[in-house]
Amino acid sequence: MRFLWLPAGVSLVVFLGLLIDAQSRGPVHRPATRPEPARIFAPGRIEGTTPEIELRPHVAGRIVEVRVEEGQRVRQGDVLLRLDDAQYRHQVTLARAELALVEAQMARLVHGARSQQRAEAAALHQAKLAELERAELSWERIDDLHQARAVSQQEADDKRTLVTSLRAEVAAAKARLELLEAPARPDEVEMDKARIDAAKAQLELANVDLEWTNLRAPRDGQVLRVGVEAGELTGPNAVEASVAMADTSKLYVRAYVEEQDAPRVMVGMTATIVADGLPGELLKGRVIRLSPRMSRKELLRDEPGEWLDVKTREVWIQLEGSNELVVGLPVDVILAVASRGPVGAERGE
Repeated sequence: MRFLWLPAGVSLVVFLGLLIDAQSRGPVHRPATRPEPARIFAPGRIEGTTPEIELRPHVAGRIVEVRVEEGQRVRQGDVLLRLDDAQYRHQVTLARAELALVEAQMARLVHGARSQQRAEAAALHQAKLAELERAELSWERIDDLHQARAVSQQEADDKRTLVTSLRAEVAAAKARLELLEAPARPDEVEMDKARIDAAKAQLELANVDLEWTNLRAPRDGQVLRVGVEAGELTGPNAVEASVAMADTSKLYVRAYVEEQDAPRVMVGMTATIVADGLPGELLKGRVIRLSPRMSRKELLRDEPGEWLDVKTREVWIQLEGSNELVVGLPVDVILAVASRGPVGAERGE
């Protein structure tokens, strides 16, 4: 085995170089792991049990009466406004008359003709039979005389055609009598039943249209805005809602947590709410519901440096106490995050 020997001077130079390099380096410090922020800040606004509900009539028409004012509390089913209903009342009357007509036709079919009509038809049939019998006797005599050339050809032809005509009339009278006495056929009954069902459906539709001339409250709540006046035209496609309302029996905060904090929000978190309109007052609440998805940012605060292209997660917070707040009031929300240790600790960093 061979060893590489360096001159003493060279070895000393190498040793001194390594020593100087080691002393020139600073102490090695591991970067401290960053702790998670203990609070989450989010913008929000005050809402009722339901968001603002915009209401428009289901049918178009001219408003004849507005029955509510802004701020008024209403019960489910209360009439908020009425439209001119003259046209729809006439439609109901027409549909009711058509139903009565087809029901009468059905009754006549089932019960048959009146007894007087049947008696009249029977008498007519007997009268035609008597006329036919007299004409046939007359034709027999004329025919014998015609064979003996005692009567003209014209007179013989007249008697023969009279018999033919009376036979047809007897057949027609008999058919009418049988028709009036015959029971209703099953297919005719089914057809009239179908006509009655169709007429009933038309009447129900007419009643629905008439009822829709009244705009009613879909639930208990408070009128937030009235956007129309008596005399105006409105309808289901109107640009502005006729009435806006919400259930304000309980007030909540809808907060919008940005995407970097969204995974850390949990149901049950405590929340502190502050508002510019309530200086010095801190409202308390608790997270009761979370949106299962991220959505576009809806609530803009117009603050310098605000990010507009981030996604947000909707968070519903139930307020504690009975503070008199205003629906739509902008607020700032501070959510308390339970400590989970430094970031990366769970990964063993």
